[in-house]
Amino acid sequence: MSGLSFAHPWVLLLLGIPAAAALAWVAGIIRGRRAARRLSRVLPGRPSFAAMACYTAAAALAITAAAQPRWGTRVSQVPRTGADLVIVMDISRSMDVPDVEPSRIAAAKAAAIRSIDRLAGDRVGLVVFAGSARIRFPLTTDTAAAARVIEGLETGVVLVEGGTDVARGLELALELLAGDDSAGSLILLITDGDNLGGDVAAVAQQVRASGAELLIAGAGTPEGGIVPAVDPLTGRTGPRLDAAGQPITSRLDEGFLRSLAAASGGRYLGNDLSVVPGVVEGRVRALERARLDERTTTLPVERFQWFAGAALALLLLGTAWERVRPRRPAVLLPAALLALLLGGCATPAYEANERGREALAAGDAEAAIEAFLEAQVARPNDPNVTLNLAAAYHAAGRYEDAIRAARRALESNDPDIRRRAFASIGHHQFEAGRLQEALSAFRDALIIDPSDDASRHDFEVVLRLLFPPPPETPTPSPSPSPSPGASPSPGQDGAGTPGPGQGTPGPGAGTPGPGQETPGPGQGGQTPMPGASPAGTPGATGTPVPGQGGQPGPTIAQLNRQIEAIDRQVQQLLLEAGEQPTPAQALRILELLAERSRLAQLRDALAGSPGTDY
Repeated sequence: MSGLSFAHPWVLLLLGIPAAAALAWVAGIIRGRRAARRLSRVLPGRPSFAAMACYTAAAALAITAAAQPRWGTRVSQVPRTGADLVIVMDISRSMDVPDVEPSRIAAAKAAAIRSIDRLAGDRVGLVVFAGSARIRFPLTTDTAAAARVIEGLETGVVLVEGGTDVARGLELALELLAGDDSAGSLILLITDGDNLGGDVAAVAQQVRASGAELLIAGAGTPEGGIVPAVDPLTGRTGPRLDAAGQPITSRLDEGFLRSLAAASGGRYLGNDLSVVPGVVEGRVRALERARLDERTTTLPVERFQWFAGAALALLLLGTAWERVRPRRPAVLLPAALLALLLGGCATPAYEANERGREALAAGDAEAAIEAFLEAQVARPNDPNVTLNLAAAYHAAGRYEDAIRAARRALESNDPDIRRRAFASIGHHQFEAGRLQEALSAFRDALIIDPSDDASRHDFEVVLRLLFPPPPETPTPSPSPSPSPGASPSPGQDGAGTPGPGQGTPGPGAGTPGPGQETPGPGQGGQTPMPGASPAGTPGATGTPVPGQGGQPGPTIAQLNRQIEAIDRQVQQLLLEAGEQPTPAQALRILELLAERSRLAQLRDALAGSPGTDY
């Protein structure tokens, strides 16, 4: 019997009761007959052992039926309804600030995981952002895998660039939700409000127009804290320093988050992340429940009717046996009925599957394929038969057929079956020479079960094949530098090849002699960079590029004054708006903050700073 399982296996513990009752009945009969011999020479009639066997077997079958035995599978079309939730999470370095316990990023991950744990049939997607944004996983109903991905998130620049760009994160969230307008949609943004780029005002208008509801949760406190940094050499944690060598402090910008919520028609939840799961659950339940799809699923076939029917038949047979008492003994009749019942469980599909397994173990791949195909005809939706067929195709070298067979097993709702199917696909893709596809399949298997050591080993092997470590090369010794103003002559080292920093002289350019200066930016000895405008010529937009074309750009002091003026305007607007700014006030605040971000980036570039990457 293949794939036998029970819905309530604990009920089988009651099987000992009929057996104990039968033994007690037999012991009572023996004691009664012994007592009768002592009292009289005439013994009572023989008890009906056949009826007792029927009653005992009927009780055992009834208990087995109550455990709901099942084997085999059937196809069912299950309509799935629900809403869509996209979590947009800030993973910039400022999220490492420990102004909330244990840190902003840890509290944000915990709130997100608790939120998706409360979903029931709804889809969830994840977008992470810092200086850029990335879809971490699309909309899915596999909340367990989604929670594992969120648990593994870390800050830094591994997945995204440094900085913070809320606008791009919201844009990707809208892209995820653009595929289905019938389902209610919700966006949960978790960030500390450090926005350093992107046109947030325009994106807020897009969110409002899309019909998606935006919930914003603040991570951190208005007092803030110092952004930590880990020394890669010593592993010690210290403060992250800016270009001037001062510790960088990050504070929760609630004014920005309130303005974003008002401009997008959303809601700011405050900085208490413990309330986020409850609010998300309430809003998801209030959204329109749309029919997302109709999913083909395989369900086990219930077989309790056979056992219940056999129990009833044996009960009637035992009763009739006691009343009629046939002359010919039929004590073996209940056993014969049980043998007939259990013998029918060995279906042709089971026999064909076993023949295929034996043939595959013997090395006869073609015979195994024929046997598994025969079993698949009888059980077209049994994922175990499908995976066995994929293994037989693999043994025969028919990798494309093996991949197609294994993909059919992905329709199963059993996570272990899906994990085995992904691992199987990974092996088939590897043998077919498609390493990238194999790596993706092994990764999917690990997402379902991170403790799968075999898939982890296979993933690491393929990863090393795709990205081998660079070979160690000896460091070349520096060659003698020519004296200032001297050009290498033919026959010397490097003759005929421009050295670092050299290039083909532009028109009017010559090699500077002793005492001459190297041509500076905009002078005739410099080769123009691609996209740079000639001196005195406007750029592509008609406006001279700051610092080029002979037009002086703004100084750092001027930029600081403009930034301070914007800060005063924003503070004035926040005071006028209060806790609930109007959409017009919110859009104006977002526009001013976007301009402030642009000016701050320009100031950092003029100061020679690499820019803010936290």
